[in-house]
Amino acid sequence: MQRAVIFLIILLIMQTSAQAVFADDAAEDHKTRFAVIGDMPYSDSQHALLEAPDGAIAAALSAMNPPVLIHLGDFKKGRVTCTDALFKARYEQISNLNPFKIAYTPGDNDWTDCDRFGMFTRYDELERLDFLRQLFFHQDDRQLTRDIPGLIRQQGFIENAMWEIDGLMFATLHIPGTNNGRKEISRSDINKALDEADYRDASNEKWLHQLFETAQSSQAVVIAFQADIYKTDFTQPVCSTSNRTDCDGYKKTRDLIAKKARQFNKPVLVIHGDTGAYCLQQPYTKIPNLWRLNAAGDYKQIDANQVTFDPNNTAAPFEVLGLLDQQKPPKICDYSFLGL
Repeated sequence: MQRAVIFLIILLIMQTSAQAVFADDAAEDHKTRFAVIGDMPYSDSQHALLEAPDGAIAAALSAMNPPVLIHLGDFKKGRVTCTDALFKARYEQISNLNPFKIAYTPGDNDWTDCDRFGMFTRYDELERLDFLRQLFFHQDDRQLTRDIPGLIRQQGFIENAMWEIDGLMFATLHIPGTNNGRKEISRSDINKALDEADYRDASNEKWLHQLFETAQSSQAVVIAFQADIYKTDFTQPVCSTSNRTDCDGYKKTRDLIAKKARQFNKPVLVIHGDTGAYCLQQPYTKIPNLWRLNAAGDYKQIDANQVTFDPNNTAAPFEVLGLLDQQKPPKICDYSFLGL
């Protein structure tokens, strides 16, 4: 009799433990994880981190095997010459980080800054943009996005993409630094470069409208691009047909994202790179459902990010960790304040 009682107790403990494990597994099932990288390599040591299969970041991404890796652009240091050979080498390196599941959006280092003084060879930035579009989007020999289910691209503006994973709606926008390509135009026809910027703004506006219309039944939205649209001269007016250079090249997009997020009233995460401090914060006190991640990369935070969306966590639906250090980013977007 005593043995029977002991056996029943052991059986009950095992059953309770199994139920706890299954409960933990079920709790994890509703979470969606993806990876973000950008603003590197800027040095030989960073280049080594990204070289598959042995580079530390490349190996960590391989172990994670995310359903999508978002690349925020700036795949080289701004002052490095923009040769065809370098672009092709960076394209191949990026393609090996998460094969067939990579959404790349261009940065200013990748084309607008290719005409800078001090470079061994200076390029027409619009010519470099054409080459970049051919390499990464039109030809795309490595099929970067092949295994991202349901991915679509914007008609007439191929670098903008949209897709959904587990109720989480994603979109990329082409928003480079250098005031959205509206300043430091050295070798291109200025009017043509500004026409391109106007067209880019109009295309991004249409894509944002389409994104939020499509996402009505989604649990949340993620918007990714290169430029830090939150670090700018807020006294500058919005860019217009009558003022195309002495203006805030990001105000139109920044205000539209804020408006759409407020109307959406479900979690929205903006992810960017470019400038400013590594951080995850809510940029508007009156829009509590909007977060922005200034992702790892550049010179100060040499890492990639793992982002986890938990629809059951209403207070903090997005958790961000460094892929290598497994630490959360600061909540304050100011290196000087943090003493970093």
